[in-house]
Amino acid sequence: MPQRVPDRLPPPLTLAPREGRDQAMLEASRAVIGLFLRERTSDFSVKELAAHAGLSERTFYRYFPRKEDAIRPAVDASLASIVSNVRAAPRGKTVPEALVEALGQSLAEESAMSWENLLSVLNETESLRAVWLQILTDAEVALARVAAERLGIAPDSQRARLAGAVLATAGRLALEQSFSVGRKRDPGEALAEYLGLLGPTLFEEPAGGRGPVRRTPPRRSHQGRR
Repeated sequence: MPQRVPDRLPPPLTLAPREGRDQAMLEASRAVIGLFLRERTSDFSVKELAAHAGLSERTFYRYFPRKEDAIRPAVDASLASIVSNVRAAPRGKTVPEALVEALGQSLAEESAMSWENLLSVLNETESLRAVWLQILTDAEVALARVAAERLGIAPDSQRARLAGAVLATAGRLALEQSFSVGRKRDPGEALAEYLGLLGPTLFEEPAGGRGPVRRTPPRRSHQGRR
C-alpha cells in the first residue's frame, strides 16, 4: 500500500550533525508539530513522522519512545519560556500579573505555533491527552517554584503547590477558552479574568516583604527502627 503523503507540507527538517541530542530533539519536535498543525491531525505513522523530521525510524524511536512523545520538547520549551519570563518579571508585579504578561509575550514570540489547532490535535487521542496532562503537571511544579521564589516560601509548601496548580490550570483554561470553536479572545485577557476570580490572598507577599525561604523538613524514615 503506498505511503500517504499530505499536501502542502512544510519543508523537511535537516539536522546538522554537530548539534546536540537536546537540540536535535527540539527541532524534530517542532517539525512534527508543524506537520500536525498544517494537516490538523496526528494521524501519521512513525515512518512518516521520522521522514518529515529528517530522521531514521531508529533515531526517532531513540528520541521518542512513542510518537505522541514527539510533541513534548517543543511544548516544554514554550512553557519554559513562560516560566522564565515570570521569574524575570520586575518585583513590582504580582505573580498573576507576571504570568499574564509572560503568556502574551510567549504567544507573540511563537506566532508560528497555532494553539488553536494544537489544542485540537492534543485532544485527538487518549495518548496525546495523557502527554498533554503530564506537560501541565510539570508546569505546575515549575510555576510553584517561581511563586515560592517571589513570595519567599518553601517550593514544596502547600501554598506554593496550590499556587502552581492554580496558575497552570488558569493558563490552560485561558488557552482553551480563547481558542475554542466559535470564540476568538485574547488569552491574556482570559487568564487575567480567571486569576481575578481568586482574589489577591494566595499571591500576596508576607507583611514586611519577602521572608526567608522556609523548606519543609524531610519526613523521618521508619525503616530500620526496632
